[in-house]
Amino acid sequence: MKLSKLFMLGCTVMALVFVSCSGEDGEDGDIGPTGPTGPTGPQGDKGDQGDPGEDKPNMDFYFQNGFKGYDGTQDASLNSAASSGNDEVLDLFYLNTLAQERRVVIRFDGISDIMNNALVDEGGTCSEAFHLNQAILYLYVTEENADVIPLNINIGFYGDEDPLFVENEVTWTAANTNDDWGDDGAESEGWTGPFADDSYSLKYFPSLGVDDSVGWIPIPLPRSVAEAWVCNPAVNNGLRLRLSGPVSGNGCLLKFASHENASEDLRPLLVIETEK
Repeated sequence: MKLSKLFMLGCTVMALVFVSCSGEDGEDGDIGPTGPTGPTGPQGDKGDQGDPGEDKPNMDFYFQNGFKGYDGTQDASLNSAASSGNDEVLDLFYLNTLAQERRVVIRFDGISDIMNNALVDEGGTCSEAFHLNQAILYLYVTEENADVIPLNINIGFYGDEDPLFVENEVTWTAANTNDDWGDDGAESEGWTGPFADDSYSLKYFPSLGVDDSVGWIPIPLPRSVAEAWVCNPAVNNGLRLRLSGPVSGNGCLLKFASHENASEDLRPLLVIETEK
């Protein structure tokens, strides 16, 4: 009985102690000052240098006598009555009689070296270095006289079996003093390009006297032909132009500025567009 009372008394005393020790929490104290900054860590290793950016992939070339020092254009007008003509203008004419016809031969020399130096890396090959996207021959018409429409400007591309014409020697029958054409009229031994003849053509619509304005005409050239001129210069023997179309009573005439024209801006212009 005494032990029981003692135990109860002890529990009561302990409870009073716990109650007296459980007061409310005090407010948080102020944040202490920031400690000093630690020493800087060692600098990391320098990263590798990035690869240089690639050059612009597209490059266009402009070949026109007098422009950027280029002087490789060769051209001449041909007819059966005269040896050749390579003054300031080139004449195309037809009257449905071969004897009175006039034709034009034209070539751009040196384009292979210029383009290969710009596009082909050391150890590379021309055919794998770039895509030839487009080639256009621009001719400036200085005069026209035609009474029918439309006219065809027929373009024949000389092959590797054809002789190389020499501007001051070429005639209706011969490319130079030593080599005759395949036939009179500057015919090829075997035309190259899309056709086996000079059927590759451009439609031209004369003004028939209504409008005397003249200007540039663009002649898109086959990519395969232009690429061969660039990558295999030995086959660059140029091209021939002639007129054809409906029967004309008075004949049809077109005159173009030649590479000897006094105005550099009007001379024949070959533009070749490439993609690296």
